[in-house]
Amino acid sequence: MNTFAAHLLAGLIALTASGLAAAGSTATNDTPVAEADAFPAEERDRLRQRASDLKNQARELRRKADADRAAADALCWQRTLVSSCIEEADETLRLRVTEVRKLELEARDIERDVRTRSAQARRAEKQRAADERRLKSIEMSVKTRETEQALSRQREQEARERAQKDADAQARARLKAQDTARKDAEQAAGRQREDARAAQRAADQQRHADKIDERVRRKEAQRLQREAEAAAKAATQPQPAQ
Repeated sequence: MNTFAAHLLAGLIALTASGLAAAGSTATNDTPVAEADAFPAEERDRLRQRASDLKNQARELRRKADADRAAADALCWQRTLVSSCIEEADETLRLRVTEVRKLELEARDIERDVRTRSAQARRAEKQRAADERRLKSIEMSVKTRETEQALSRQREQEARERAQKDADAQARARLKAQDTARKDAEQAAGRQREDARAAQRAADQQRHADKIDERVRRKEAQRLQREAEAAAKAATQPQPAQ
């Protein structure tokens, strides 16, 4: 993971942690989120069973209290001090009703505590799931960014390699063209030198032929001159008698 991605992930995790701390500080009642998270199903079932048992005890106590009060009412009318008996029965009923109400209140407190802790546990689970999704989203964003950066670096590297290959190919083409031009120039220069030598040989041969022709002409001229001189000389000499 590169430095930017690590810093981004650390910052977002810290932000998420601060959000969790704030949520914990504003939790309802005095039960922290950690405690709500630790509300197992076994304890919840046990408390619900305890509340149900208390309600059953309260109903049984009220039924028995009502039955005893009815029995006492019938018995009191058979006694001499009816009012005193009825007052005593009412006081007994009141004490029993007070006990019943205590049981009912304890059952309601337990049920309210179960509901509260269950709601807190659900909120904590939702918050945990949301934080987990947020962290996964952050990690996915970081991974996506890292993947995009890796692909971008790969594309840049490939582009550099292609540019280098193109440059190398162009350099080789230039060198090949230069070598071809050099060879062509050398061949042209060789042909020019060969043509010059051929021209020089032809000129030399022509001069040699001209010299031969000149000697032949001079010899022929000398021969003609000698013949002319001989003829002239012969013409000047007297002819012998016939």
